[in-house]
Amino acid sequence: MPTTLADVLRLDVVRAGEPEVLAGAGALDVPVRWLHVGEVADLTGLLQGGELILTTGIVLAPGGAAAGDLGRYLTSLHAAGACGLVVELGPTLPEVPAELVRTGRRLGMPVVALHRRVRFVDVTEAVHARILDEQTALLRLAQQAHDAFSPLGTEGAEPEEIVVRAAGMAGSSVVLEDLAHHVVAYTALDEPAAELLRDWERRSRAAADAGSTGRCGPERWLTTPVGPRRQRWGRLVLPRSRGLDDPAAGMVLERAAEALTVNRLVERDLVVLQHRAQGDLLADLVRGTSEEAELLARAGALGLPPARAYLAVVLADPGADGGGRRVAGDALAVHRRDARLAEQVSAAARSTRLAALVSPLDAGVVAALLALPAPHPQAVERVLTGFVQALGAAPERESPPASPTARAVGVGPVAASLGASGTALAEARHVAEVAAATGLPGRRPWYRSGDLRLRGLLTLLREEPRLLSFAEAELGRLLAHDDASGGGLLDLLRLFLDCGGNKSELSRRSHLSRPALYARLATIERVLGVDLDDGESRTSLHVALLVRDVRAARAP
Repeated sequence: MPTTLADVLRLDVVRAGEPEVLAGAGALDVPVRWLHVGEVADLTGLLQGGELILTTGIVLAPGGAAAGDLGRYLTSLHAAGACGLVVELGPTLPEVPAELVRTGRRLGMPVVALHRRVRFVDVTEAVHARILDEQTALLRLAQQAHDAFSPLGTEGAEPEEIVVRAAGMAGSSVVLEDLAHHVVAYTALDEPAAELLRDWERRSRAAADAGSTGRCGPERWLTTPVGPRRQRWGRLVLPRSRGLDDPAAGMVLERAAEALTVNRLVERDLVVLQHRAQGDLLADLVRGTSEEAELLARAGALGLPPARAYLAVVLADPGADGGGRRVAGDALAVHRRDARLAEQVSAAARSTRLAALVSPLDAGVVAALLALPAPHPQAVERVLTGFVQALGAAPERESPPASPTARAVGVGPVAASLGASGTALAEARHVAEVAAATGLPGRRPWYRSGDLRLRGLLTLLREEPRLLSFAEAELGRLLAHDDASGGGLLDLLRLFLDCGGNKSELSRRSHLSRPALYARLATIERVLGVDLDDGESRTSLHVALLVRDVRAARAP
């Protein structure tokens, strides 16, 4: 902690002089940068700010250089930045003049009387030694901060790691926010996250920053900007100092901000950071491990206000990059594709004026949690229609049935609270992935759980050994026959089942003559040992084909 005037008055060498605070008792916590002994009327040209003035009172006594206008004397010291005046009483000046005391009280500037004589040289040595020790400790901390943050910046550490390190060194909670006052990363120390992030955006706007490290706002937050001087993209905030003093904590924040800047966090990277922070909250919602108050505080800090209801929407686009090209296994390409998908979803929310949390969940899967203005079904349908249209995911009515690994939008049930939305998110993700993987007939703008029907159930059970054994028992002999003869009977069986057993429709769609078609169907019946006119046989074969479909979609 910096040496304050109160610290100086508690030193043994000063207490020996029996100090008495006559004015400015509320300002004793002011830092003392240096001591200056002065016996002249005008010290203003010798001061730089933060000095404590010591005087034997010669200049203040009757006939002294400042005796004619003591109010002006103290006012000039205050204007020059002096933090206080200590007057040693004695034969020359038996008491501090009343005018000096009145002026000190008006200015809120400490005026202290020493009733016993002390050696000023002893006082200056004791105070200056303490100040130098503090400066040495600050330099030592600066070196430690440099050693800690420089590698984090140059080695591309995650911003969350830098924030955690800053909080650890400062001994207090630290928050990284963007220019919209939305939280990007945070570490809460010795306080609940809900309390730290409570009403964050409003409080942060009240703590407007002048652009440099320092205290600001009604809560006296310590802040420092992040980013190059002409490209500021956020700031680090230390809301409450529990560990280091302001100079030391400010220095830690500055080194952390430099590490973030060196990390080359330009605008596109900031979007990725925002999505990652929102993804952490979405993951906690699915896990269901946090209290509603904490979830609401975190969501508010990320830009999602409390709402009457919430809607989970998940976009699954597992294989396409731009014009339908498959994304290679390049991790960087997948990351860039997912970032574009997430930004597309965010843009759709913005264009429809919906507050939302948006984040990639997995390769090709992006989730959005929308705050609903009203929970009734008509309002939900209007929101969904506008959002999906803005997303560009609604298909043309004349489009053919979707193929496996097509883009799809899954929607969960409306959640009445933020905590309850975790289940809706998990359901929406399952719906979107199944719809995208299996290519449901009659492609829809969006899918709900009820739209998946049997395909959804089989997708959930696709790794079940007994289900795989069933599919193999139903179709294995036909697959072996096709492998040996190249007859394509499996495709004909699929088309037969899609036509509902209607042989006239099957003949039209397969472009086979009736005799050739009947001969191939008879071959299928002979190989499988089934009657294709039997409803249960057709159902079993259809289920087995669906099992192969969901397994094939999973394999890529």
